[in-house]
Amino acid sequence: MTDDDFHEPFGPLYERPKSKECPNCSCCSAKLCERGRQSTMRCSGLTDTSTMQLASGCPCSAETTEGTHAWRAARIRITRHATERPLRTPAALLLRALDSAESGPVKDPEDMLGVLKAYGYAAVTEDGKPFITAFGWRYLAARAEQRFATPVQVETVDQQARTAQAIVVGWHPERAVTVLLDQLVAETGLKAEELPGTFLEADANCRAESADDIVLTKIRIAPDLPDGWTDGSVTSAE
Repeated sequence: MTDDDFHEPFGPLYERPKSKECPNCSCCSAKLCERGRQSTMRCSGLTDTSTMQLASGCPCSAETTEGTHAWRAARIRITRHATERPLRTPAALLLRALDSAESGPVKDPEDMLGVLKAYGYAAVTEDGKPFITAFGWRYLAARAEQRFATPVQVETVDQQARTAQAIVVGWHPERAVTVLLDQLVAETGLKAEELPGTFLEADANCRAESADDIVLTKIRIAPDLPDGWTDGSVTSAE
């Protein structure tokens, strides 16, 4: 998944970073960070070119900061990579070696470190030692975890925050999961206002521990449900 899969519905409204205003960073205003958390463009993509570099490392909207839109989009991208077009064997073996490495050197006979760095799955220390990143661990987890086709019901949509609350039946029949609205729109072809109450299907890691751990892929419009399911006269327990 790339940033092209998402959009700012009214175009980016640029904000100028201001020091000292955000309690969690020293580069942006509180308003910019609030918007950055709710955009895959992050803080740096919502400011003008003269101050973009200043906001480029803002932790408030980073891909590595749990709960941000960029974090959710990164998890979708990595899961798709792991399940739909995984790394070639030499790169995968190197990533697993980095995951299990202790103090000894890791062999890279086919020079795959550059590939892993390009995906963000590996990095190097100041003295040149390679190590696996959080994204690398997420890739390995996505390769190992089981995914299941499951019904998904969209409950509510927040067009300003660009999120939706949905019931992922295979994970929990009542607890809602936050899903990026632009992912639902892009994959189903439906408009945001058409989504509440809609039944969908998706592949999901239904054994995830928490709602934020759920990652949906291959989202599609569900076929019509049997009579009685939508009016409550038939329950899943039956």
